[in-house]
Amino acid sequence: MVQYRDMKVFAVLVALTAACSGAVAPGAASSSQQADAEDGGTCQYPAGVDVDPDASGTGCFAGPAGRACAVSSGATVLPDGGVSGGTESCKSFCGSAEYQMSCQGNTVPEPSSSLGCQVIPIPTPADVTYYCCPCD
Repeated sequence: MVQYRDMKVFAVLVALTAACSGAVAPGAASSSQQADAEDGGTCQYPAGVDVDPDASGTGCFAGPAGRACAVSSGATVLPDGGVSGGTESCKSFCGSAEYQMSCQGNTVPEPSSSLGCQVIPIPTPADVTYYCCPCD
């Protein structure tokens, strides 16, 4: 049996994983920006995709895909994120040829339909939606 951590914490961890992975350098968006793909390659973001949230934090922003992790029954998750007394398995939310788009705001925006993004069906706060979008 697999046990998932508290879903509110899980949603925050997803956001932090996407935001803190360091795979994308801040700056103006262009087709040359990329994230590390799951298979060790790179994912080219389409031209015009934003990677840096503005000061308001509203909009849609590209980044590397987050992951869902589960621990085996009886395992303990340690304060540093390690696992004791069991195993942890993780799976990327997006495929190896996809990046994650995080959209946030009081009225959550949607990415352009031309990007071909699909909603990641996970619990999220009311002001955030996550998507998987194909790399260029």
